Amino acid sequence: MHRPANDQPPARFVEALESIRRAELPSQAVLEEIPAPVRAASFAVAIEARLPGADDSDCSSGSFVLLHEPEGHAVWEGDFRIVTVARAELEPELGADPFLAEVAWSYLAESLDMESLAMGHLAGTVTRTLSESFGGLKMRGSSVGVEVRASWTPGGPDIGEQLIAWIGFLAKLGGVELLPAGIVALRPV
Repeated sequence: MHRPANDQPPARFVEALESIRRAELPSQAVLEEIPAPVRAASFAVAIEARLPGADDSDCSSGSFVLLHEPEGHAVWEGDFRIVTVARAELEPELGADPFLAEVAWSYLAESLDMESLAMGHLAGTVTRTLSESFGGLKMRGSSVGVEVRASWTPGGPDIGEQLIAWIGFLAKLGGVELLPAGIVALRPV
């Protein structure tokens, strides 16, 4: 967590952090706190998330950053802002789909809307990547990926629900079926 030197976090930021800790996340979600940006806001926390696939390789991953300005921020039109990045590798044939960006963005919008979250000012970009390997890496072949960068202003400090919705988006993006919190899939022996 980032905060100014010798400054106690305000009650609303503490409330937001507590809501994140209380969030009942799907059992597959692997989260880790990472260093938060120091210049983006007076207070910030950053979380890295991964959703492994059936073979335990990451199907999707990303970062979820909560920014807080106690006095509010004119551009955000609020005192909180959530900034996210989500990445997933795709099947090669999906890389040529002309609607890939629209579909990826709709996954985010639907995930945030499904939870009936109080939020506004959703903005962002979708980037399609195609990687070709050469030389000693030629065995890897080519890969197609998608990256969604988005930010929005939550309606209040209940950020746990926002995180749950974003994890749902990561699952859609990576094609992962989420299990409820506390349920673990059994693997064949």
